[in-house]
Amino acid sequence: MQTFFIDKEAVKGESLFLTGETAHHIAAVLRIHTGETLRFSDGEGSYYIGTVAEIKKGTVKVTVTEVFPIDDEPQTAVTLIQCLPRGEKMEQILQKTTELGIGRVIPVESEYSQVRLKEKKEEKQRRWQKVVAAAAEQCGRGIIPRVERPCSLRDAVAALPDHTAIVFCYEKEEQSGIRQTIGALKGKTQSVALIIGPEGGFSDEEAAMIRAKNAHCVTLGKRILRTETAGPAVLAVLMYEFGEWEVID
Repeated sequence: MQTFFIDKEAVKGESLFLTGETAHHIAAVLRIHTGETLRFSDGEGSYYIGTVAEIKKGTVKVTVTEVFPIDDEPQTAVTLIQCLPRGEKMEQILQKTTELGIGRVIPVESEYSQVRLKEKKEEKQRRWQKVVAAAAEQCGRGIIPRVERPCSLRDAVAALPDHTAIVFCYEKEEQSGIRQTIGALKGKTQSVALIIGPEGGFSDEEAAMIRAKNAHCVTLGKRILRTETAGPAVLAVLMYEFGEWEVID
């Protein structure tokens, strides 16, 4: 079921009062009518099931029929450290990893990144956060993953907590496979960071810096994956191996 995200302030007793973009989307874009049942999330831990009671210009009132905890989000907190790709590839990466259950994305500039944001970092962050919010709503996520302010690869890696397992997808690794590495992490951690390089790969200095954080260096096999393919592919493997795709009654 599609999820609509709301601010906690929209909850007034047994009713939800929706305004702005959310109300416009429900009434004018989706053309939902009174009497229809919808699901909402406050992004802080609760789902709301409600029936559309009234639609006025710029306002939608929903009568809440059920409130329950968000219980369908991954138990594993996964951060994607994605070196900036060219063109619109970043938006593709954000959409697909949001669908697959990412918790946080840190866009980074690396030595071989062909994109330099300079003074556009805040502007890009706002744009990418909207992309993630739309993807989360469309695929029925209970929370909206966070897109951090773009920074350097070194700063992103240095800021990772010591308890986070780092999976470093490195084009020069020849022995350690992704499936075996992630399988070995299962049950040992609930916080994982995936590091994906740009079109040009990583420099030797960057690889040494990441290895110094006790990262698990892995190969993605015999074929070369595009940067926009690698992140979603590795995240899918991780979610599968960690049992995040299992159906639990």
